[in-house]
Formats: sequence, C-alpha cells, structure tokens
Amino acid sequence: MIKNYLRVALRNLWRHKGFSFLNIMGLTIGMSACFLIFLYVKFELGYDDFHSKGDRIYRIVTDIVNPSETLKLNVAAPAMPVAAKRDFPEIDKQVRFNPGSILVRRGTLKIQETNMAFADSTFFEIFDFPLLKGDPVKALREPYSVVLSETAAKNILGRPIRWGSTCC
Repeated sequence: MIKNYLRVALRNLWRHKGFSFLNIMGLTIGMSACFLIFLYVKFELGYDDFHSKGDRIYRIVTDIVNPSETLKLNVAAPAMPVAAKRDFPEIDKQVRFNPGSILVRRGTLKIQETNMAFADSTFFEIFDFPLLKGDPVKALREPYSVVLSETAAKNILGRPIRWGSTCC
C-alpha cells in the first residue's frame, strides 16, 4: 500500500515539475529559516549560561546620541556604579569591566596585548571563570595585580603557567 502511495506521489511530482519545485523550495526555505531562528534564540538565551548567577547578571551599556549618529559603547561612565547602587538598592554587587589594550615590556622585548581588560576586584565574585592557578577570592584585590590566561602567560612570560609553578 505504501509502495503504491509513493508511486502516485512521484508521478504527480514528475507531471507538475514547476509546481513541485516551488512547493519543495518553499518548504526547504521555511524549515531552514525556522532552524536558524531556533539556533539564534538558543544562543542568545544560553549566552554566559555557565555562570551560577547568570540569571542575575546584567550589563549596562552607553548610547551617545549625536545629531548625525548614535554611538553604542560597551562601557559605562565611571560614576555609573555609585549612581546605580544609590538608585537601585536591589543591586547586590557590581563590577566595572573595560576592555582595552596594553603594552607589556619584558626586558628589551615589547609585547602589545590587544585582548586585555581592566576589572574591579569583585569580578570573580560575580563571574565563575575557572583559574588554573591562584585563588579567585584573592585575585585582583591588590593594586597592580593581574590575572592572565594561559595564552597571555605564554606570550608575556615566555612559558605557560602550570599548577605548582611560580609566576615570576
């Protein structure tokens, strides 16, 4: 019975080639669009989902409106944390995080690190990034302290940081 249904369906597809092509292409484009929308929504809802407090983390951005354009910046004014804490008492903790670049000098060698960021000492109280070495509670507490990724440690120090090794 199923063999007969398939034979009739294939005959109809073959007889009406243009109509069949339009239907199959429309179905293909519709299913592809639904799949891409699903992937996009899943990505957006799962962004930084590995943090234990991910449902309570929010980001403040700055929009500077000029007559000719609107600048969208991923940083906030330095006074924003004080004003936000005053105006919204439900804020538990906050961290300032400013991406940037820095020139590091090791002897006569100069290394331009472009994938750097400056953060407050509360960074590891809010975010759950694992550390290969060191204590996240003590990290970034002292002035001029730094947290390096394994790649940055290899670039700057000339070797990766491993458990039990000394930094400098």
